[in-house]
Amino acid sequence: MDNNKPYSRILETSNYLNVCMSDFVKAYIEKLVYNICMYVDSDFSLGNIEILNTFSGKCELSQQITGVPSAYSCVDGMEDALVSFAENYSHLGIKSFDVLAREAILDFLNLHNGLFVVLLSKNNICELSLDVPKQNGNYQIDLAQYRSITVIPVIFKYGTVKFYLCEI
Repeated sequence: MDNNKPYSRILETSNYLNVCMSDFVKAYIEKLVYNICMYVDSDFSLGNIEILNTFSGKCELSQQITGVPSAYSCVDGMEDALVSFAENYSHLGIKSFDVLAREAILDFLNLHNGLFVVLLSKNNICELSLDVPKQNGNYQIDLAQYRSITVIPVIFKYGTVKFYLCEI
């Protein structure tokens, strides 16, 4: 990790090394921070990363990572923060949480997850694949389905976008 890069400083000031027990989750968070800096905005911080037993949300934007290990990833947040995130990523003039905003967020999630699985493959760690990103309505996930649920709050000046990684 290059300590002069914005993503290095963001990671250094977070609690991710103290919370995450899995190298898979640590690598996911490191790549997520790097990709947000590269493709969305480098002016953010990580909130308190937590391991949860359950969570619920109102607008699911998700993608399944398949293989060994498998995981379920999704994005949630207040609509205004999601709209700003989608606009910062896409530069398409997104002003509301509509189909275009959702598709932009799903595109980022697919980009991030794709670059993450390529990194793992390149480093001979594991071979994973991705399902098609999807949108669903209300959802609830509990630990009975997953080994762990990690919530990664990304705090921008316009609000917080939460990324979830649920290891299967």
